[in-house]
Amino acid sequence: MTINTNINTAEITNEPIMETPPVTDYKGRSIAFYHQNNRGTGTALRLEPRVNRDDADRYNCFFMEMAAQKTTANRDGGGVSPATFDWVNKITVKLNFMDIAEMLTVLEGRTLRVGGDRNGLFHASGGGNTLIAFQRNLEHNTFFLALSCKRNKEAVPYKLGITLSDAEATGLRCLFQTGLFFVTFSSFMRRRKSEAVSRPPGYSGIPETTILRQRKAA
Repeated sequence: MTINTNINTAEITNEPIMETPPVTDYKGRSIAFYHQNNRGTGTALRLEPRVNRDDADRYNCFFMEMAAQKTTANRDGGGVSPATFDWVNKITVKLNFMDIAEMLTVLEGRTLRVGGDRNGLFHASGGGNTLIAFQRNLEHNTFFLALSCKRNKEAVPYKLGITLSDAEATGLRCLFQTGLFFVTFSSFMRRRKSEAVSRPPGYSGIPETTILRQRKAA
């Protein structure tokens, strides 16, 4: 089991702050859980929060992707080639506010499975649909997450699943709890034009009257 995070960080500089918005594509911030095995039947799970940059966007969600293991890890020439996963044929689902809230009820121990009697969360998109199943196993203290996707009405469902440990589920719960606010109120993270004031080189942030008083005292 491997956990990989890919988080972009911004450099802090003393450059003047202009009236243009921060340069970011709002991508590349994801976490992945890789569960490979020697049989080649493992699964990888990847989560990426995506927020609206402006009112024209229609994101404000978590994208959840799942891929089947493609190859096993191999030792060759003294090195190790890691297992690979079939991201080309991945299953992708968009988690909205209520989807995340449903998953949190399981992660917080309020219920054993999402969807209640429906046994899952149903998503319809175009001619296909996806079913999200998420439940807790009290006996083994683990969580099972599965995606079942039909590309069209006649297609055979494509199913993938992954079992998360209690530690992985704890991290996932914290991510969802924190991310829920930002994917709901993403406009709070946007800078207003009135706040994006150009600052000349050497700007100290100290009012000019204070600087004059300091000079007189000296």
